[in-house]
Amino acid sequence: MSKKSAWAGAIVAAAGLTVGGIAVATAADNSDGPPAAFAERHPGGPGKPGRPGKANLKDSTLVVGRVKSVESGKLTITKDDGSEVSLTTDGSTKLRGGDLNGLKAEQRVTVRVKDGKALNVALAKAHEQGTVKDVNGDNATLVQVDGLQTPLDLSAVSTKPKNGDLVAITGTVSDGKTVKVEQLRQLPK
Repeated sequence: MSKKSAWAGAIVAAAGLTVGGIAVATAADNSDGPPAAFAERHPGGPGKPGRPGKANLKDSTLVVGRVKSVESGKLTITKDDGSEVSLTTDGSTKLRGGDLNGLKAEQRVTVRVKDGKALNVALAKAHEQGTVKDVNGDNATLVQVDGLQTPLDLSAVSTKPKNGDLVAITGTVSDGKTVKVEQLRQLPK
């Protein structure tokens, strides 16, 4: 194929896309006709996919802290500033990745709240990198780049690191300081 033929084909294709795009845009803007199908399927409207439940999150707040207690219909959180907040829960309250009955005292959580009701609860995940030391069975210590040391619970990982390994870990804080490691990835030295 010659360069001239390739350019001619590209120009014809671009013109077709432009004309087709104008026709689609005109049909979507036509106020006399039915609403655009895209806007009907996607709550965000044309060009904005959106999420159907997003309207429920309007005027909500975020509470971050540790679980103090979980009772039927009630969740009490000790916020990071030391204050406590009691939230109502019901069948529509969601715990990402589990059931509210599985929450335990001292677990770190993030809670989306509206009008005193917990809408969504998520266990906060710890993400750390550093060098492993003091490996002893399912226990070890992670020395982070800034020198902070974090106790690790390695019972949930099949391949245990060795002293001196550089790792990236993800897990949940179980007792306020120990990270129960859910994922462990070896980093190159």
